[in-house]
Amino acid sequence: MTMISRLKILLALTAFSSLCFGSSAVSVSCHQRWPWNGKVDIDYVLQSSAAEPMFNVIFYGKIGDGESIRLTNLNGDGSSGLVVGAGEKRVTWDASAQFPSTSSDNFKVALAVEEIVEDPEYMILNLDDWTFSYANSTNQTTIAVGSDSKISEMWFRKIEPGTFMMGCATNEWDSSTAANEPLHSVEISKKFYISIFETTEAQYDRIASDTQGVSCLPKTRMSYDALRGAAAGATWPSQTDHRVDSDSFLGVFRAKLGNALVIDLPTEAQWEMACRSKGDGTFIGAGCWNDGSPYALYNNKTKDDNLANLAWYSGNSGSAMHEVGLKKPNLVGLYDMHGNVWEWCVDWFANSYGLSRQQLSQTTVDPVGGSSGSGRCRRAGSYSGNPTDMRISSRRAPMNGSTYADYGFRLVINMF
Repeated sequence: MTMISRLKILLALTAFSSLCFGSSAVSVSCHQRWPWNGKVDIDYVLQSSAAEPMFNVIFYGKIGDGESIRLTNLNGDGSSGLVVGAGEKRVTWDASAQFPSTSSDNFKVALAVEEIVEDPEYMILNLDDWTFSYANSTNQTTIAVGSDSKISEMWFRKIEPGTFMMGCATNEWDSSTAANEPLHSVEISKKFYISIFETTEAQYDRIASDTQGVSCLPKTRMSYDALRGAAAGATWPSQTDHRVDSDSFLGVFRAKLGNALVIDLPTEAQWEMACRSKGDGTFIGAGCWNDGSPYALYNNKTKDDNLANLAWYSGNSGSAMHEVGLKKPNLVGLYDMHGNVWEWCVDWFANSYGLSRQQLSQTTVDPVGGSSGSGRCRRAGSYSGNPTDMRISSRRAPMNGSTYADYGFRLVINMF
């Protein structure tokens, strides 16, 4: 299907038309900003019969019969190539930034749309051109020492919706913490994608400052406030309010993705669900590490051979963090969900997850943690911790401004 709309463009361009290829998009129209500031709004509607569709959207431009050029300087739906959900969409193109001195009476924009119908297991973000690709499996290259997936890419693993038992069973080892980790049923109603590695220094450099670092160590000394912001970023909890400060790390990251995707820190429930997932709709229960292996504690619970396969912790780390992805993953391919560095979650820390006794006896849907607190949650344990810190349900409450050497993070893409 091809759709054309025309409008007058002042200064840089004198005429403008848009075309759409593919039956997934209809009602394409272009509108210049007035007074003219060099920006053009491109509106379009995506159609799909799928419940949670995803699309690849690419914008091209050309002058007359010249060569097509992929448009840059985009902000909004489709600016990163990925669009989640059907319906009305808009992307804004800064025409004068990409073509500062071009004048033409025959400029065309082509909108190419393809629905992603296979529901891929992995989404891969290229941190050099800010576009997505997709895969259904990883390979040895993905996890190799110093691989691109730890430097210039970011791999996200799909976690399907489901219901699982969150927290610590009263008969589990170290269940003295059960007052803060009561076992209860949780439903996550929407799928999400979570990064398979803790965010590395090299990935952080590309996102935050466009520099070409190569370190595959986890990025640490990042406070919650630096990650999300202390103003808008402090408004959580609410599944409908994922605001962050524009000058925070996530604010900068979202802007580079066109502000169309809700990329964020995971909630505690998302983090624990991903850690426990077996990938087939079932989940790891009590008394196990996240690959399903049982606790194998000895030396007064300071060492565990099964844990050593999965985690850098006090028993094997040499008191230092290590490159991400060198240990065995959990059952859905997530690395370092035990140990290496603590990982920030978006929720306020609250005893019993901020739930009443009655709520704990029921299934809670998409929980958001406490309504307030002294600090946000951290999960996973670190290279300096004992096995008690490594348990799946283990949680701590640092201050939002904490910038310790063993505090890191991983990210999620929420599919709302």
